Amino acid sequence: MNNFHLIIIIVSFLIIFGCAYFKTIKEGLTPNNNIILIGDSVLNNTAYVPEGKSVIDNLKEKTSKVFNFAKDGAIIQDCYAQLDKIPLDFNNTNTYVFISVGGNDILNNRGQLSNADTSALFSKYLDFINALKAKLGSVNINICNLYMPSDPRYQSYKSSIDLWNQLVKQYSNRVGAMYNIVDIYSLLNTPNDFIYSIEPSEQASVKIANIIYITN
Repeated sequence: MNNFHLIIIIVSFLIIFGCAYFKTIKEGLTPNNNIILIGDSVLNNTAYVPEGKSVIDNLKEKTSKVFNFAKDGAIIQDCYAQLDKIPLDFNNTNTYVFISVGGNDILNNRGQLSNADTSALFSKYLDFINALKAKLGSVNINICNLYMPSDPRYQSYKSSIDLWNQLVKQYSNRVGAMYNIVDIYSLLNTPNDFIYSIEPSEQASVKIANIIYITN
């Protein structure tokens, strides 16, 4: 192999490597993006983990532009009050809204819901998403699906959670999809991801913050 061919190979390698590198660093959010949290304790788990170890705290280590409106125990109806608190200044393509709600609505029914009942709850969820779009039509909407607690006591809710997550995926695949899916279900999959059997743990906080920040 002569020097010319060797140079061509080296230059080609550098181009390929450079493209891969720049693609990597461009993925995910940046410190210039606004991150808005809406919903329940999946996103605001400060009551369940040591100080400085929540999802919010982990996000704030990556960017200062984290704005939390989520509250522990929130149900779908509570999200309207959270939405009312969000200034219209955030209505731009630089804003990423993350929503996690629905789990408490299912749990509050104290047992397995019928498919019709779960679908009715999800319809209320879509009503809220439409209200969000009506107020903040330019933002990037990201929906967290529901996780399945590892504690066997919650197995009776599995069919409702599975159906809910199917509906989340089904509506995201429609023409003119309203949102991107954040797959919390697959993310939280070990007992150490939970504290008090059902709340996101310190370990889960890191996982959730990371998956939020790499969202495209």
